[in-house]
Amino acid sequence: MTASLLLVHGDDSLGIDQALAAFADRSGVVGRAEIVAERTPDEPAIDRARLESASVGLFGARLAILRQPLRAAGRSTTASDKLLSLVESLPDGGALALAELRPSRDAGKPPALLKRLADAVIARGGTVEERIAPRRAEMSGWIRAHAGRLGIEIEPRAAALLAERVGGAAWESDIERGEQTRVADSELRKLATYALGRPVTAADVEALVTDTKPASLFAITNAIDRREPDAAAKAVERAIAEGQPVLRIMASLAGRVADLIVARDLAAARAPAAELTRRVARGNARMASHIVEAAGRYSAVELEAMLRGLFEADLAIKSNTMAEEAALVAWIGEHLLGTRRTGG
Repeated sequence: MTASLLLVHGDDSLGIDQALAAFADRSGVVGRAEIVAERTPDEPAIDRARLESASVGLFGARLAILRQPLRAAGRSTTASDKLLSLVESLPDGGALALAELRPSRDAGKPPALLKRLADAVIARGGTVEERIAPRRAEMSGWIRAHAGRLGIEIEPRAAALLAERVGGAAWESDIERGEQTRVADSELRKLATYALGRPVTAADVEALVTDTKPASLFAITNAIDRREPDAAAKAVERAIAEGQPVLRIMASLAGRVADLIVARDLAAARAPAAELTRRVARGNARMASHIVEAAGRYSAVELEAMLRGLFEADLAIKSNTMAEEAALVAWIGEHLLGTRRTGG
């Protein structure tokens, strides 16, 4: 009897989940336990993964899935050693999957610990898979191939239009592409239901899929999360140039800042991971972990000032005191480019 072991990493959220599902099927496990690092480092998460992965019952192994293992290890030598030991000492019959969803901008630059972890997995007889989201000019091909796997017929023009509408045509290097394939998958299934067995056409995509140009908004919120004011300001400039309505940009900013405030408060109160997931990520545990990490880059005073500034800018626009773009530019100058870390 041997252990079942997988390390899957990259920036394609759907691809990672597909790899996990395929691994569970071929491993013949009888259940699965999802463990998500709540902080960094998070040694208890690693300890729980060790316990769950060693659970081999009468009817088979229980698969332990440790999400964001690099976050669990953090910069702690002790936690990193524990993570490597988790792989090296996985008992025969055990089943363990390590799933590392990485930012798109860093997907091609794996950190040293990820390489050490991959080497340990291979040495233990496990499998390492990389799942990278389609880049510009690749999404249309991915949609056609994925439609084929799902048994859905789609015309080439329809696939190209769908790719554009989910943000696949965006060229910016700081675009977060991790959810684009998941969105495309969801839209494909919706379109197939609408088409009732006939090939999906460009007219179907026009009728059912909203052209939100999500990539530019992703770039803004991602830069806010990373606390990179210059990148955020440039992303806002690009969004305006693309034709994104200023009020939509401000709504996206307000939503993200509000989530950061809630995440910071819940993390300080040591709220359970389930509550964080429900309150700030609408059920997405990986996104909740990302938002909590981002919130730690700001003080409460800074976040509250940013949100108050957005409300004031919105009021200035709606009372005709300032033009839309001028109000947004003023907010950027005061709360992004002019930010300095403060206590709170």
